[in-house]
Amino acid sequence: MDKKLKIIAICGSPRRGNTYNILEILKQSDSEIDLKILMLSELNLMDCFGCYSCINTGEENCPLKDDRDMIIEEMKAADGTIFASPTYARTVSALMKKFVERTSYISHRPIFFGKHAMALTTCAGFGGDLTCKYLNENFTQSGFNFVTSLELMVSTKSETETDYNHKKAINEYSKLITVIKAQEEFKPSLGQLVYFNIFKSISELNKVKGWADYEFYKDKKDFYFDINIPFMKNKIAKWIAGREIKKMKANK
Repeated sequence: MDKKLKIIAICGSPRRGNTYNILEILKQSDSEIDLKILMLSELNLMDCFGCYSCINTGEENCPLKDDRDMIIEEMKAADGTIFASPTYARTVSALMKKFVERTSYISHRPIFFGKHAMALTTCAGFGGDLTCKYLNENFTQSGFNFVTSLELMVSTKSETETDYNHKKAINEYSKLITVIKAQEEFKPSLGQLVYFNIFKSISELNKVKGWADYEFYKDKKDFYFDINIPFMKNKIAKWIAGREIKKMKANK
């Protein structure tokens, strides 16, 4: 029998409310998928100090000892990840923001290429689009390919609204599963190439203080690993990155 696909849902809700309920619907929608929900509110996740130890000298030197590494290992082992947060004040919850901060070093040294993801938010008013955009932009830099983003209104909680949300959620979840099963060859986007070149340049400019990044990038050439990149796409990425690096140097 084929091994079940494993999906990890990182839920940034402080309670088992609207966002959690949607994840439960997804979990029950397909018995062939092993969907595990991690409630950040029920885990030990400490406040980031902003000391830059993880970025400059390596994540193993973070002074905080909590469940961060356990969550990351769950994401590594999964075939796909759902980043789910309610919309609070037009953005992600404080819990999800804390998780982004605790894992921000991965945007410098990405480890999730070839992994697919989905953003999910429930919203009673405005800002659902901003929440999904925040999740997409932050975790794309960690290597994830976002298949879809799902914004669900939960303002009335009427039967019509609830039924629509359930159907919409299952439909978008199915898109994620379809892409994972397709196992298409990874091809870096222009944005990913630009970020690579920017972070590689930064690592060279900051190689004494930020030696973790320097060690990570020093032997890499055009991307994080060997892969065929079209000549013009690579050239455009380097040009865009070079322009951004010039701006940074001008402000030093």
